[in-house]
Amino acid sequence: MALYVFMRHGRAVPASVAGSDEDRWLTDEGRNDVAAVAKLIPFMPRVIYSSPLRRARETAEIVSRIRGGEVRIVEQLGPGTASCEALGELGAEPESVFVGHAPSIEIIVSCIIGGGAVRLEPGGYALVEAEELSRGQGELLELVTPRIARLLTGPT
Repeated sequence: MALYVFMRHGRAVPASVAGSDEDRWLTDEGRNDVAAVAKLIPFMPRVIYSSPLRRARETAEIVSRIRGGEVRIVEQLGPGTASCEALGELGAEPESVFVGHAPSIEIIVSCIIGGGAVRLEPGGYALVEAEELSRGQGELLELVTPRIARLLTGPT
């Protein structure tokens, strides 16, 4: 069995400010939330897979800075392309982090754990234990929100 973290990118500026959805960047609050949450990831990730969109890449870079791990940008986590099946194409290493977008990252977690309606706050994560990342093969161990992370880790 291996552990995996599925993370929703942190809070980002609206598309109207950034000029497009693809170019949205993290707010100061979003960066602080991600930093607090990253401290609670229970392993040192080998790889952090990220959607190609700016806000997800920034989230992955913060996780890498705090917990280590190589950031890999993958189309399989982009909005509209992320799915349980697309995740299987990655051949992901154990103890990896996946940074994506709502609702697709939540749908992936629900798929891997065999159902339910997992909801992640911006910057939050789901910790899943699984032998393989496929439909119904995992168990949800915990959900971490930025609020809980700040209470546990203090100011960032």
